[in-house]
Amino acid sequence: MPQLPEFIRSFFSKVRDVFNGFLGRTEDKTADMRDNLNEKLDRVLEKIPADRRTVLTMAVAVPIVLLLVIIGVMLMSKEPPAKPAAPPVNSVVTRRIPAEELFIPEEPDFVPGVILEREKRMQWSVDDAKPWWQDPLKDGEQEWRDQIEKTVDEIMESVP
Repeated sequence: MPQLPEFIRSFFSKVRDVFNGFLGRTEDKTADMRDNLNEKLDRVLEKIPADRRTVLTMAVAVPIVLLLVIIGVMLMSKEPPAKPAAPPVNSVVTRRIPAEELFIPEEPDFVPGVILEREKRMQWSVDDAKPWWQDPLKDGEQEWRDQIEKTVDEIMESVP
């Protein structure tokens, strides 16, 4: 285990070199950055006691490895998405609305048309009007006056 810090240092150095190669960096800039990173890593490692370095390295490395393993398992076990099942054909047929229910039926002819029982008269004779006419003065006008006054009094009493 004493080689683990050196291994981590070289691993990150290689990873940085790969990324720098993709980014099109020159060798001089890469070397400067590598030296700068190594100096910072050495300063951090100097502050950590030698007997604790392995414990700390393991405490950092184990969760990272576990995370990578979990991601790998998830990616490998990924199944293609299932196609949604087509709706059953029978359900569409059973939900149809009958054509008779879509249209309101015509209104039945229960109202008879105008039935003319007699021809329209242009002039009425005295005999034709006699059943419908009442002479108001036949029994005297006092009866009519009393009825009119009574109606007027009822109307006036109901007014507030």
